[in-house]
Amino acid sequence: MVRSMYAHDKNYALRQFLKRRANSEAGLSAADSNVSELIDVIEIFDVDKMKSIIKRYSSKDTLYRNNNRYLDYLDETNGYLPFATIPASIDIKLDKLQLNFPNFIAIINYYRQQIALSQLAINNAFYACPLLITGPPGVGKTSFCKALAHVMKTHFEVIGMSGVTAGFVLGGMSSSWSDGKPGKVVESLARGKISNPLILLDEIDKTGEGHRYDPLGSLHQLLETETAVNFIDEGLEVAVNCSKIVWISTANDLARIPEPILSRFEILEVQQPDRLQMYNVLRSIYQKILIENNWGYKFSDHLEQNVIDKVICSRLSPRLIKRELISACGRAALSSRRTKEDGECYEISPDDFRMVNAETREVRMGF
Repeated sequence: MVRSMYAHDKNYALRQFLKRRANSEAGLSAADSNVSELIDVIEIFDVDKMKSIIKRYSSKDTLYRNNNRYLDYLDETNGYLPFATIPASIDIKLDKLQLNFPNFIAIINYYRQQIALSQLAINNAFYACPLLITGPPGVGKTSFCKALAHVMKTHFEVIGMSGVTAGFVLGGMSSSWSDGKPGKVVESLARGKISNPLILLDEIDKTGEGHRYDPLGSLHQLLETETAVNFIDEGLEVAVNCSKIVWISTANDLARIPEPILSRFEILEVQQPDRLQMYNVLRSIYQKILIENNWGYKFSDHLEQNVIDKVICSRLSPRLIKRELISACGRAALSSRRTKEDGECYEISPDDFRMVNAETREVRMGF
C-alpha cells in the first residue's frame, strides 16, 4: 500500500517555530530556508506520556490531577517551550547592570564569558553553568539575580532554601500521597513557559537537615546537564527536560553546603561595596524605590548631596539602606503634608534618614 504524501509524524517543534514566526512582525523570509537550524523551541514536557497517564488513572487520583493541571499550564505548547535568547544590545545592558551593581564586577564578567559562548550556538539561547554567589548578607545578591533575569528577558524564579528539610520542595512529592504535587523546579518551567529560566536557590547554606528526606538530593541530578535532561518529578512521574535551566545559588557560609553539591557550582565571592562604589549603589537603590512604589512619582528623582553623604557615612548594607530610605520617604511625606502643594515633589532631608533601628539589625560595612 502506497503511503500518502501527506502522512507524517507530528512535528510539534516545527509547529511552534512557525507559530512564533507568524506572530512576529518580520515573519519568515527567504533566508529561513533551513528551518531545522532556526527552531527556537525544545521539547521540555512529554505531553503524550502525560495524556497517557490521564487515560490510565481515575480523575480522583493525584497523578491524574497533577498531569491534568500541568497540561492546562502548557496550554497549546504541546510541551515545546521557547528559549530566551541573548538580547542584541547585551553589552550595553551588562554595562548598565555593572553600573548599578559595581561590587558584582567578577560575577558580571563571568556572565559575559558565558554569554559569549552562548552566542556561538545556532539558536543564540542564553545558557550558563551553575554559579554560587557567596558573601556577607545584605550586599544585594538576590536583587542582582533578579536584575540579571530582567536583562536576559527570561523567567525568574526564587526558591528560598532557608529551613527547607525535604526534597519534595525541589523534586516534587510522590503522587501516592493525597497532597502529592510537583516541585518548584518543574512548576517554574510550566508556569514560566520558557525552557531556560533563571532559577535562584536563595540561601542554600541555610537548608535544614532532613534526617529522612535529603532537601538537596535532587540537585545531584538537576545541576548536571547529562542527567537533568530526563529529570523525573515525583508529582508527575514523567521525565522533564531541565537541562536548559540557568542556575544561581547564594550563600553566606560555604562550609554548610555538602561537597558533592558545592562541586557542581562555579563559586564567586561578592564583597560589600566600597565607599566609591556606594554612590552608584545608592542611586540604584533609590531609583528602584521610586519605581516599585506607587507613591514614588511624588518624590524628587534624585537625592541631595547632603543626604547621600549621610547615607554613605552610615556604612549600612544595601539591604538596610533601602529599608531606611523608605522610612525616610515616609517621614518626608508626613512632615511636608500641610506645606506641599499638589504636583510639587517631596524631597528627603538628612534629618529624615535616621537609622533608628538599623544598628541593632545588622553589622555596619567596614569601608
